[in-house]
Amino acid sequence: MRFRTKQRPRGALRRGDQRRLVALIAGVAVIMLCFTIVRRPQFWHKMFPDTESAAEVISSDAAPNSGVRLNDWVANDGAIQYDEFLSSAPSSDGIATSDVVSVTTNRLPLDIAESEFSSGIPRVPKDLLKTVKDDVIGVYSAESKAYYATLKMATLIDEKKTSTLPTGAFALFMDSPNGSRGIPWRVEGRLRRLAEIKERPNPYGGGKVYDAWITTPDSGDQLIHVVSMNVDETLKRLLPRRSSRQTEPPRPVVEFNRKNSPDVKFTGYFFKREGYASRQGVSLAPLLLAGTLHEIHAALVTSTRAEQLTPYLGWLTMAVCAGVFFVGCSFMRSDAAHSRTRAHALTRLPAYASFENVTATTIAETLGELET
Repeated sequence: MRFRTKQRPRGALRRGDQRRLVALIAGVAVIMLCFTIVRRPQFWHKMFPDTESAAEVISSDAAPNSGVRLNDWVANDGAIQYDEFLSSAPSSDGIATSDVVSVTTNRLPLDIAESEFSSGIPRVPKDLLKTVKDDVIGVYSAESKAYYATLKMATLIDEKKTSTLPTGAFALFMDSPNGSRGIPWRVEGRLRRLAEIKERPNPYGGGKVYDAWITTPDSGDQLIHVVSMNVDETLKRLLPRRSSRQTEPPRPVVEFNRKNSPDVKFTGYFFKREGYASRQGVSLAPLLLAGTLHEIHAALVTSTRAEQLTPYLGWLTMAVCAGVFFVGCSFMRSDAAHSRTRAHALTRLPAYASFENVTATTIAETLGELET
């Protein structure tokens, strides 16, 4: 038994191994700190500033109805909390003006609607819309002249001039049908039902019309009724066609669920708030008359900010993998050197003798063997 030895106690690491372990822990801490920093959007906005968004922020600082800036007014007042927002620009005396713009419905001030739609797209004459009645099922015979005239005007809308038109809001159509009637709107949504209907001859033409029901992001599960004179070829292919084996023409109606419903857009006039039969009884929906119903194709992303981020992440991953590899090799060399030391031999389990091939004889048997 040895009571005095110069060997280190069992389980103690060398100074080199301790330094490597501390460096490994510090490296992991730095990596976690970097992840915490780069997950913030402000970090990437500073590295890759967006010039378009910066221009929009600068242009939105000026209040449209007053000579003060919204940012300056908020900084001087100090009463805006984190869960509050400004619904209109403050006047010079600190009191909000009466032209409140609803953020939910994107409602335009109706008193300046004539100047807003000066892009060359005309409005439906008000005298023509006097016979239109809301909250009735279908289109009455007294409304047929206004209906077909508005539908004809929708076909004459120049698609190149629709970029300046406002976006239609479901809440605005349902809340203020008289104020938004006869005004051209841009609407985007998801197609729920499409049908092809043969329209009877009328003073403004005739032929086929397409009856569509869509939902928009702000309408929820409420429907919007759209009557269009034409649709894209991709949407026409979705309608059932008559085959040579069918004796009766197919029903030109196709319905979509939430998974396979295509995204569509159109420019049309709001005509009325009409009623329709539903499972709940009679429901209300806006009726819009459009010229052409277009399908929104998925945009092909050619260049994104992720491509700028990929080189940084690639080099960081390579550096981390190289560090882990060198640390593993260092520990393997240390284990190999430790296995050849006396301290490693003392940590092994003690040797036990095996009694498998051992035989035993008594003294009488041994004496008997000696006699023989």
